[in-house]
Formats: sequence, C-alpha cells, structure tokens
Amino acid sequence: MSRSSNVARSSRQTRTTLSLAAAVLLGACAQIPSQPESSPNAAEPPLVSGAAATTSAPMVDNTGGVAEPVALRPDHPQTYTVVPGDTLWSIAGRFLQNPWQWRKIWRQNSQLRNPNRIYPGDVLQFSHNADGQPQLEVAERDEIPLIKLSPTIRSEDLSQPIPPVPRDAVESFLTRAAILSDAEWKEAPYIVADDDDQVLYTDRDRVYARGAPFDQPRYQVFRPNEELHEPGSERYLGTAGLYLGETTLEREGDPATFMLTHTIAPVRAGDRLLPITSERELYSFDPHPVPMDTEGVIIAKLDTDVTQITQYSSVIVNLGLQEGIEPGHVLAIYSKGRTVNDPVSGDAVKLPGERAGLLMIYKTYDLVSYGLVMQAERAIRLQDRVTTP
Repeated sequence: MSRSSNVARSSRQTRTTLSLAAAVLLGACAQIPSQPESSPNAAEPPLVSGAAATTSAPMVDNTGGVAEPVALRPDHPQTYTVVPGDTLWSIAGRFLQNPWQWRKIWRQNSQLRNPNRIYPGDVLQFSHNADGQPQLEVAERDEIPLIKLSPTIRSEDLSQPIPPVPRDAVESFLTRAAILSDAEWKEAPYIVADDDDQVLYTDRDRVYARGAPFDQPRYQVFRPNEELHEPGSERYLGTAGLYLGETTLEREGDPATFMLTHTIAPVRAGDRLLPITSERELYSFDPHPVPMDTEGVIIAKLDTDVTQITQYSSVIVNLGLQEGIEPGHVLAIYSKGRTVNDPVSGDAVKLPGERAGLLMIYKTYDLVSYGLVMQAERAIRLQDRVTTP
C-alpha cells in the first residue's frame, strides 16, 4: 500500500449500503462494555484552566504549527490511582476537556522500565512545570516483580498495561477483519486441498497451502468476499474478507501442511491465509488529533446487532493510509446540515450540522479505516461528517 504525506482528502459525500458492513462483519462480533466511560463536557472548553491559565504559552504541535492550549477539566484530581478496566481515554478524560490532548501533559518518568506504559496500581500525579504548563507523571513504583525459579527458567508478573480503548469493543474487529485490494487478495497464500479429498474442511482437518514461505506458526483463514465501493462515485475501496478460522503450521514445504483450528464456518480450496498481528501492534497507539482540515464521512457501521450508532459503536470512515490516517487519530463527528423553509420569507434555509461526538481510529487500510465512537453527544448517523476536532 502507498502512504502519502498527511494531506487530507476533500470530503467525499457518499451513501453506503448494508452489504458494506455485512461483508466485513460476517466473522466478527464486538461486545459493548457494560460500564461506559465518563465523557468530558461537550461544551466549548476554556483554553486553559488552573494555575497555568495566565502563564501558559502557545504550544507547537508536531506539524510545526501552533497547537491549541491544553484544556483542563476544572474538577480534575491531583492524583489518580489506575484500576483494572481503565483505558487511556478514560484516564485522560479525568484530567482534560479534550482527551486527545493526552500527549501534551504526559511526562515520561526516567526511573520506570517501561515509561510509555501505565499499569493498574500506578499513581498518576498532576502538577505544573517550571513554565506553568500542566503535566502528569507516574509516581515512582517498584519494578515489576521478577521471580527466578532456576538459572534457565523464570516467571514474570503478567500484569498488562491499560489499553487506549475498551478491548471488548474493538477486539473482534482488530483480529477478525480484513480489507485488502483485489491485487493483495490475489497475492495472498491460499489453501490447495485437504488430505482426504473433501470439498469442505473444518476443525482438526489437515490442509495444504502454497504461496508464501510460511515463517509464522499460526495464520488466519479468510475468503475474499464483498467489494466495497462508494455509491455514486463507484470508487473502489477494497474487498472485505470473510473470517473463517485459524490454521497451525505442521510442516514447511511447497505445499506446506497445516491443521485447521477454531473454525467458525466451512473452509474450502482457494481460501486465503493471512498472518496474525501481534497484540502489541494492535494496541500500540494513543489518542491524538488528525491533521488540520481532514474531512471525511461515516460510510458504514460494523455493529449490525444494533440499529443506532452510539458510544462504543464501530464504524467505517472513507479515510485511510493515503490520507495519513493512523491508529489513535481522533476526529469530531458532525451531523449533516438540513434544509428548512423560512416561516416568514418562505425561502429555503440551510441549517448547519452540529457536533455529534468524537471518534477514534483504531485500524487503518489503504482507503478506509475503522473507528470507535468514544463520545456520543447526540444522534449519530451514516454519512455524518468527520473532521478535525
């Protein structure tokens, strides 16, 4: 895939069909967290609050422009102890009006072995630096326990750092969905046959595959399914894959030998094998705003079990790697404007769209991306506009 510089694509006002979401979702099912995270006030925040209000200087963002000042919550705590179930977004929302400004207040503690990670039990301390800028640090903590059992065997604490967003809301879409170009599907390794001359294969069936060196122990099985197009322009956006299960490599060769596992639908010859992405890659992002003037639209929703787009709904937007979109990018959602009749003049009047919520990108493809609705401030619909927050 090619990736251009962070130049935003002009808004593509499109319509979508239910088949767009259905094709992506046939193998994936997301679970909505039972405990919604607190949302910052949607009202226009003050530029800076607290002691830094009179001393804060403009900050320079990573693109070289002057970034907006940090907007603190007036009721933010001075310390906070991280608990299981927290996310980077929920913690940021305790301190900031705009959670995506997390990077501006985070300060790395050089004494920590993993300064970019936060674990349950960590105590976060809020303060202002010598320049009056707000900052957040992790209080000094003991090293993660290491128990030596022998000169060759050791066991480490399995504590996991908190994720940027609720795992249950996005895990199935992160691990069981794929949108590739037609050429990429054709180049992917594929299943040739099984060991018993059957037409359909399932769990514990041995199959043979070709098309790659197969340097990983496990692969996912997909079937190229539905082509995705923008209705109206008919621009090709990729082909969604139908998730079928996993395979375990038994023997290298051409063909290589695999054992099917965790199948959720019958597998057949011609189905493709894709590498499994490690969890570290899946969750290695944190909130930050998209480049200025980014414009796109919501073209589909992934949660087919629900009729409305709400907090923690997953959606597809028509922005991808070619626009410089990356996991962690935050966009504001605006409802479509509508036209009404002026009751006095009788003229048609175009009403502006209002902000409806916030969206965080968590998986990107060449021309589209998956996003999670982090805040829903009003009704959110297909074709709502997404833009710089």
